[in-house]
Amino acid sequence: MKFFKKKKIKEEEEEENNFNDFPPIGGLMVSKMVVDKNIKPGFLYREKRTRPEDSGWRILTGFESPEYNDDPENIGIYNPSTILKIDPSLKDILLKGVGSVYEREKDDSEWYKVTDFELEDDYMTTHRLTEDWTIEINNLFERTIEEDGTLYYTTEDKSIRLIIWNSEKNKEDLYEEQKQNLENRDQTKSKTLDKFEFSDNKVSRIGYLIEENNERKTYFVLFGFSIIDKEVIQAVFYFDDKTDFDWALNTWKNIKLKE
Repeated sequence: MKFFKKKKIKEEEEEENNFNDFPPIGGLMVSKMVVDKNIKPGFLYREKRTRPEDSGWRILTGFESPEYNDDPENIGIYNPSTILKIDPSLKDILLKGVGSVYEREKDDSEWYKVTDFELEDDYMTTHRLTEDWTIEINNLFERTIEEDGTLYYTTEDKSIRLIIWNSEKNKEDLYEEQKQNLENRDQTKSKTLDKFEFSDNKVSRIGYLIEENNERKTYFVLFGFSIIDKEVIQAVFYFDDKTDFDWALNTWKNIKLKE
């Protein structure tokens, strides 16, 4: 009986190591040193995708010369499962968002986050939302409009949904309405972790933070309402890492009336 039990565990491990169930993030641009010469990756970064089937990930060993990288014949496009079979340590990192940069010193070293590597598209930009509103946001975010008209920004691990409501009510009444909704919201599905208010003479702002989960992960959600007479912008910020809370809060504050 022990023999069959061990064999079953081994088969399960082999099936898991195929990585065929890895999320479909898109293709990886990988140095052929990794695939052809079997050298483990030592440096990788995720830039803004160039096309829908591109994940944005660029994976290198760290031994490539500039001349080597300049030759397109030395770079291949591979499915995540192909590279994960070569180096399973990338499993969690490949789910990090656009703008992520990681490095390690040796094959058996821990990966660490790099903060001083400059990505070409990493800069702040201002987008016009309506005649009245703008948002200041990092250019690394990919912007799309969903079928229902919702404006969606994402880097994969951080996302924003923006919905604009029109009303006949004034700013004070709309604010009180959102305040009552917050006070009376159902706590059984997701408990309110914190409440926020950042109002000034022009815009009333009220919001709250919750935690949600799906089959893959637990993540945080910040609901932020920016209110003027007859109009409300609902901004919903999704982020995986609690350290990105300041990003969500500051981006909410950067939804402003056009000057």
